[in-house]
Amino acid sequence: MLGKSDRLLAEETAEKLAEMGLTYKLSSTEDFNIEELYEIETLLLIMSTDGDGEPPLMAEDFYRFLDEKTDADLHHLSYSVLALGDSSYPDFCQAGKDFDQILEKLGARSILERVDCDYNYWNDFENWLGNVCSEINKENYNKFATR
Repeated sequence: MLGKSDRLLAEETAEKLAEMGLTYKLSSTEDFNIEELYEIETLLLIMSTDGDGEPPLMAEDFYRFLDEKTDADLHHLSYSVLALGDSSYPDFCQAGKDFDQILEKLGARSILERVDCDYNYWNDFENWLGNVCSEINKENYNKFATR
């Protein structure tokens, strides 16, 4: 089951993309067709953590696929990661950090530095979304996937 926080933020992101007139697909990491990574141009990933920084159960297959695909070429992909966590844990936002590193290692280009959000995330999210949208306007990105 998707967490309320990441679902809400993904829906807010999708609404903003729609307001900008962009085509997007809203998907959980559990339902995301991994082969679409080779078809889309931009990925906006909102990643929460479970336990002490692990990816949520629903994101484990997606994480494992990326981590094991050392030969994957994602140079065509631009992305941004919004990581959600709790700073009282030693591995704060680790799942988001790991996804960011893996995407970069596979050649994807970050359009905006990863933002790590603590449990009081709303202001950080709004800043991330505003900055992502600004970059999108500059670069004329399309074919989006969120979450």
